Amino acid sequence: MKGSQIPFKKNMIQGVSIVAAALVLGLFMVCTVKTLKSYDDTVKVRGLCEREVPADRVVYRISYNEKSNSLADLRNIVREHNEAIVKLLKQAGFNDDEIKVGNASYDDRYTWANNTSQITFRYQASQTVTVFTKNLDLVRKVQQTLETDLVNQNILANSYADYQYLGLNDIKPSMIAESLENARTAADEFAKNSHSHIGKMRTASQGYFEVEDLDENTPQVKKVRVVTTVEYYLK
Repeated sequence: MKGSQIPFKKNMIQGVSIVAAALVLGLFMVCTVKTLKSYDDTVKVRGLCEREVPADRVVYRISYNEKSNSLADLRNIVREHNEAIVKLLKQAGFNDDEIKVGNASYDDRYTWANNTSQITFRYQASQTVTVFTKNLDLVRKVQQTLETDLVNQNILANSYADYQYLGLNDIKPSMIAESLENARTAADEFAKNSHSHIGKMRTASQGYFEVEDLDENTPQVKKVRVVTTVEYYLK
């Protein structure tokens, strides 16, 4: 009788062990599924940061075109015009280091004309004198009178001021930090409305920095913009 009870006890123990193992495995699978499910829940938000900054450099270009039937005469005209433009710029207050005289571009119009008899002047020259300066106020002042002063010297020129911002690297770190903070604020608001909580950051990507004129009337003021996209886990 006692001998017959031994196999029974062994079978019973084995059965209990199998049931216990199955319960543990089941609980582990449930926890795993819940954990994986929680990792599937994410929210993707964007954080914007914008700042207005003053331009810190201006590229001021003065361009003109001239024509002649003599290439030698045309070269002399370009040289004289360049000297007149540089003289006016220096008189206005710009120094030699700020003024750059480019190489003139010469074109023989006979080389591409179908009917040369219709061409009044064979040669044409295009020239640009450029000022690189941080003195924005002086450029704005010169712009008001330069073209008129050149007309008085028989020089028809067009001028254009390109205001630039070169200090972007100085404000990048703080702007990125602010855009991330704004993204987190948006994520917190989403979590609050969805009755959940923000977890760890899953992915993040930084957009390009954009530098634009504040508007068409104030090119000397720039608007810097960056958008950061962040994805958070929800729990």
